[in-house]
Amino acid sequence: MGKTKYWKGLEELNNSPEFVQKANNEFAEQIPVEDFLGDSNLSLDNGTNRRDFLKFLGFSVTAASLVACETPVNKAIPYVVRPEEIIPGVANWYASTYYDGNDYAALLVKTREGRPIKIEGNELSKVSMGGTNARIQASVLSLYDSSRITGPMANGAPATWSSVDKEIGGKLAAIAAKGGAIRILSSTIISPSTKSVIADFTAKYPTTKVVIYDAVSYSGIAKANEQSFGKEMIPSYNFDKAEVIVSIAADFLANWLSPIEYAKQYVTGRRVSKQHAKMSKHYQFESNLSLTGANADERAPIKVSEQGKVAVSLYNAVAKIVGGSTLSSSALSCDAMINKAAKDLASNKGKSLVVCGSNDVNVQMVVNAINVLLDNYGKAADGKTIDYENSNYTHQGNDAAFADLVSEMASGKVDAIITYNTNPVYTAPASLKFADAYNKVG
Repeated sequence: MGKTKYWKGLEELNNSPEFVQKANNEFAEQIPVEDFLGDSNLSLDNGTNRRDFLKFLGFSVTAASLVACETPVNKAIPYVVRPEEIIPGVANWYASTYYDGNDYAALLVKTREGRPIKIEGNELSKVSMGGTNARIQASVLSLYDSSRITGPMANGAPATWSSVDKEIGGKLAAIAAKGGAIRILSSTIISPSTKSVIADFTAKYPTTKVVIYDAVSYSGIAKANEQSFGKEMIPSYNFDKAEVIVSIAADFLANWLSPIEYAKQYVTGRRVSKQHAKMSKHYQFESNLSLTGANADERAPIKVSEQGKVAVSLYNAVAKIVGGSTLSSSALSCDAMINKAAKDLASNKGKSLVVCGSNDVNVQMVVNAINVLLDNYGKAADGKTIDYENSNYTHQGNDAAFADLVSEMASGKVDAIITYNTNPVYTAPASLKFADAYNKVG
């Protein structure tokens, strides 16, 4: 059996003329050895000392590596007139805000010569309190994505802003003239300037309606609060003021509502000090092991279908202790842990917190009832764990309004739709058949 031969690439396999030339010429350019060693009269025949030999060896290895890697040539051009705010080699920091429809944080961005290279949390923020997460830290890489679209596209081909504006403006004017329906489908917007632009757009085209759709919806919490308290909103939660925390499938340390804010609060409640001698107790009921569940004092695995049952069982257990009517419920494998959690909640009435990750309105209403029994609602200044006067506006999606929009589109009643920072063809439930309805928009 013959000896196996390997090739480093197609060039060597085909033995192309370019490869032969490179193989015979290890260094594409003459290496200025004498200039590098600092002695123009030096000759290798005359010998050299140990230090010069090491310099020569290091230079030759580096040069060979550069040639082998075919490093592209980058030219550094100095400033003719240096900008006042830039000192080469000295980083500048700028305050900014990050929000992508899911994560929110106040930031400090480190830049060098105008290029962002690092993100840190802004400790002056009373919301994120200097915190960030892995997704926000990695977001700086997106600024260096060579595949990003750098200009407008029309029918899959690059276009100019003037041509795109002219075409879209003409179609919108024609739709407005006949009183046609215009819709803007967007993820949650918290930017005042963006809201102002949309308000100006709506003023010009009065038939416009804005629909908010979030890929990860918390509409169930807002609707439940409307049923329970008459106000559609998502309250602010204060985990740092809770002595006992019970979470039903809410991964509040990583993904639920405002995880950066909650993680900072949670750490405060878990850290023992002279001022805070008692560590908070944390119970977690969930299906898959989450970051929050991994940090819990006690954790019980449950089925997704059992989230509502756990909430009802916990409500009944608390009601039996503090007083209140009960609901019909069925036995669960985690009843012992539910009863234990209920006792701790009742003994810390007014300083406890129950949260749930379900988007079911009925389940969230049960959770609201538990927190009412425990007297957890009120102002944060009064030590309450749920502040309904300071709402959370980072998730404003409305599932019912989105379903109505899909129905409108499917029936051909929408003449134009503009989508902003959302991709429901990919993220919307398949049962809604959004893609089919989308194709029916004029």
